[in-house]
Amino acid sequence: MINSQKSKWKFIIRLVGTILSIILLIYLFYSVGFEELLSSVKSLSLGRILLVIILIFISRIATFARWHVLLQIDTIKVSWKDSLRLTFAGLFAANFLPTTIGGDVVRLAGAMRLKVSGSLAAASLMVDRLIGMAGMAIVAPLGLLPLFAGLNQGTINNHLNYNHLPVLFIQKIFTKLKNLLQKIISSFDYWIHNPRILLSALFFTFIHMLCVFLIIEVLIIGMNESMPFWKIAGLWSLTYFITLIPVSINGLGLQEVSFINLFSIFGGISDPTSFSIALIMRVLMLVGSVPGAFFISSILSGEAYTEISRKNPLTLE
Repeated sequence: MINSQKSKWKFIIRLVGTILSIILLIYLFYSVGFEELLSSVKSLSLGRILLVIILIFISRIATFARWHVLLQIDTIKVSWKDSLRLTFAGLFAANFLPTTIGGDVVRLAGAMRLKVSGSLAAASLMVDRLIGMAGMAIVAPLGLLPLFAGLNQGTINNHLNYNHLPVLFIQKIFTKLKNLLQKIISSFDYWIHNPRILLSALFFTFIHMLCVFLIIEVLIIGMNESMPFWKIAGLWSLTYFITLIPVSINGLGLQEVSFINLFSIFGGISDPTSFSIALIMRVLMLVGSVPGAFFISSILSGEAYTEISRKNPLTLE
């Protein structure tokens, strides 16, 4: 009963947070102006649009590879085709289902239908998330440099007069990181004696990150502006950690507002450019997860894996 009430309140908080974030996004939209946004988007060439679409799918493949290598423990040999299906189904659920853990639930259910033990499947998902966070944490200091410099120079106050909200989430980010690390450190039990697998997973995380950073750089240059690559990496990592704060469903609105403030205030790009890229990034994430729509129903029903599971019973006691 208590857990049910807590879940209900968490959902209400996220729903309210999502609504407030979207309202703020709409407010910023009218502050920037539709014509300015349209002009920024129109400046992108077809070649750049195709390039960012290719990069987002390379990024999705890298996230698949990261989880796939984590599943290759001892006798567990999940085929790459199954991992790929589960990954894209999870991405689709994460982007289109109203919960921040919908993707993990789908992947967990699919892995268990493959006869992977529930403990291993859950632990692999936990470590998958942790390694993704670790990769972003490595470049996060690059984002803190312009942020602290902006604080010292009063950059935030200057932007507040231009209809921006201050970025006030830094302390919460580090608190959340500390709590998460304490809770999931035990999840390394399956992999701690095989660091090669962890390093391989981290390698694929870096590929995923590189693709995301390149997408932002391609869009910024395409909109006739510039920003150092290291600053793009750092500010996106901060956006990533802010989005992890559980006050919005799927980070909807929160990610966009965080991106707009960080990249315009501390990155130095114009408001129309930061707004346009924030929206484009959301659309790209949706586009990159669309293939999962073809797999999610069969995964949850078990149809896609009945034959495979019978041939290769996968268990881990």
